[in-house]
Amino acid sequence: MNLGFLVLLALLLALIVTAIHKGQDFGPIFKRLIEQFAKLVPRMLCALVAAGFIAELIPKETISGYLGHDAGLLALPVAAATGLLVPAGPVIAFAIAAVFAKAGASSAALVTFVTSWSLFAAHRILIYEVPLLGGSFLRLRATSVVLVPFMAGALAMLIGYIFAFGSPVPIN
Repeated sequence: MNLGFLVLLALLLALIVTAIHKGQDFGPIFKRLIEQFAKLVPRMLCALVAAGFIAELIPKETISGYLGHDAGLLALPVAAATGLLVPAGPVIAFAIAAVFAKAGASSAALVTFVTSWSLFAAHRILIYEVPLLGGSFLRLRATSVVLVPFMAGALAMLIGYIFAFGSPVPIN
């Protein structure tokens, strides 16, 4: 178990204690739990299978060559472009980030990838932003935040050099 899981477990226990203390009816809570479980588990399974395919399709040497520590600052635009092109929600995007981490991507590249995906996911731009808000809004928003993924990655690289937090490899 990792620290994040333990924190979430402690938060869950605190919420259960609070609900019991306030005399909450647990029927709607359990109904919501089952609904969320039924939605998220199939998505997680699909995301992990998709991430596994990505891990097999893209050789680890390629990932570490373009996104690893040896790539230096070149890793940032590659990671930003990759984040832009991932047409999926957080379940798949973070599974892909975990594959990148396991293949040797640097922390700075992962920060850039996740930040770019968060700001510029192509599917959100094409499905929601342009049809609902228009191209002029997209131009304004994109030009106002285009440097953010690069700045986040560069800052992560700088912090990594100063503090040496370690590698981003997920725990198996």
